[in-house]
Amino acid sequence: MSLETAESLDNFVSSCTNDYCNSVARRKCLYLQDRNTYISVIEEFMSKHSIFDNISLVQLHPSAENGYPHTRPPNIICIPSSASFPELKRTLFHEVVHIHQRNNPDLWASFLQSKDWVEVQKSELPDRWLERCRYNPDTFLHPFWKYKNRYIPLPLFINPHMPLFHEIEVGWYDTVTGILEHSAPEVFTKKYGTNRQSEHPYEIYAVLLEEYPAYTEEFLNVYLSNR
Repeated sequence: MSLETAESLDNFVSSCTNDYCNSVARRKCLYLQDRNTYISVIEEFMSKHSIFDNISLVQLHPSAENGYPHTRPPNIICIPSSASFPELKRTLFHEVVHIHQRNNPDLWASFLQSKDWVEVQKSELPDRWLERCRYNPDTFLHPFWKYKNRYIPLPLFINPHMPLFHEIEVGWYDTVTGILEHSAPEVFTKKYGTNRQSEHPYEIYAVLLEEYPAYTEEFLNVYLSNR
């Protein structure tokens, strides 16, 4: 599967280019395919785990998405050409969860609803916060979710006038008060603690699931059925 096909499906790169904050934040990022011999090491690892059987692996320039591994539709894991093991093992399992989310949106929506998350439209959010959101390729097609029918987490650039890719804060838009809170609500931290990627439920559960040393697609389906 090619990046050209992925772009035709999600328009992620073009959307970043056409958005002020996201284009400025990526001004030093080159979204270009790269390749070195280490890819064979990654592919060998993936070949030992059935969950990667239908996954395409693409190496990108180390600056692409600021060097953050990510996924593109329908089944592409993108890894910076500078990445290496042992850290990469957990990363690959994190990213394959995102592939599962991409290809099973209804299953994930049902699971997340059982955990008090519901997808919402951007019309529920003020423009001033929408304009500051950093786009995430892993969540781009389903970007906004409300927790406990009240709080919407948002990955916001700290300085919207000169945004930097790595300088964001997760704000929590309270749909009841209309106020953006700068810390997670207590009802969230009681359940999830200090999850390092609290900006989106897809990320929250990818972090939780990466803790498992290895798993199969069947494991994920069973996990999602336990509500």
